[in-house]
Amino acid sequence: MSPQVVVVGGGLAGLSVAWHLAPTHRVLVLEQGPTPGSQASAQNAGMLRRMGEDPYERALAVRTHDFLSGPLPADWEHNPSRVTGAVMALHSDPEHLHDAAAHLAAKGLELHAVRDPAAIAPALRGAPIVSAWHLPQERVVDPHGLLQGFLTGLRRMGGTLRCNARVTGLTAGAVTLSTGEVIEAQTTVLAGGAWSWDLARRAGLRRPLVPVRRALMYAAPHPLVTRDHPWTWIDDIGLYIRPEGEGVLVSACDEALDYPDPQALETQGPLPERTTDLLAEKLQRYMPALADLQPRRGWTGLRTFAPDRRPVLGADPERPDLWWAAGLGGFGVTCSVGVGQALAAWIRGEDTDWLHRPGTNPARPHPSRWLIRPQGELRTAKLAASSPG
Repeated sequence: MSPQVVVVGGGLAGLSVAWHLAPTHRVLVLEQGPTPGSQASAQNAGMLRRMGEDPYERALAVRTHDFLSGPLPADWEHNPSRVTGAVMALHSDPEHLHDAAAHLAAKGLELHAVRDPAAIAPALRGAPIVSAWHLPQERVVDPHGLLQGFLTGLRRMGGTLRCNARVTGLTAGAVTLSTGEVIEAQTTVLAGGAWSWDLARRAGLRRPLVPVRRALMYAAPHPLVTRDHPWTWIDDIGLYIRPEGEGVLVSACDEALDYPDPQALETQGPLPERTTDLLAEKLQRYMPALADLQPRRGWTGLRTFAPDRRPVLGADPERPDLWWAAGLGGFGVTCSVGVGQALAAWIRGEDTDWLHRPGTNPARPHPSRWLIRPQGELRTAKLAASSPG
């Protein structure tokens, strides 16, 4: 029997959509790699961040947090998240996240402006901070555990995952694989991450989605960053740390445009030397208490944005059978459950009073150039083209 819905992409967004649809639809997930979630989902730092810049991202994050905070379905072996708390700090622009703080406070979330963030996050000792908030209920999520929860539930409800299934064409009512196989379906959901722009182009659609490469490093243990240290982010200059095992995950939030080869299966890349230098400079200046942090290894992965840095969700006005779950940037963990809830509701013909559907319209206007943050901060941002070539 043919599936009613084919989901292209077996990462966090795709599997969440599939899991949420499985109670009412026959769902098939097609993943081009050998295992699900092996690309951007696997490279996620795992911080569930509700205090983001974009209000749509925040709405999705709140839904994900609420899901992981409540009793999970019985077939989920364990909760893939834990409460660590978080400190969101600002170095130079005290107004940068005030709209986010007001939004979350209006929803009744627990957050507190703090005058001495170092008392909560020792990594900020001596840091030049102009304002900060403590969010004691923020979480860290294991991306693999979250994927497994979605996948286990999907299979229990009769859904199917096929790996090593590269999609090369999207036509009305069907998808075509590289083997020439054609799979018919009433609805196709495009959740292909960094490959989504190319698949859209093959379908005759111009939907600017920009893959941006960022580095993440794993550092040796540091006495100030114990296991119960809240994850900590200086947002306006782009620098975060969080405990991971015995060590520390750290990123300078650098960005570099990098459209992947449509034939490639791998998005993870080596760490450029300039990234190590940038991190050292940022730690010295903005987290001097961690200036002696010793990175042991590092890697880069792709985060895919629309030019307005807002998620791309919903039916495509030019192809009503084609639905989008893309443009999540580095917030696949943060937004995954909310994305699945929204797409499943809309495909069933239901409304979402918590997410304004037109705001994520895949065909909304975009500029031909957009701001990219090579050093992770707005003040050094540069204009770049919003499509390859």
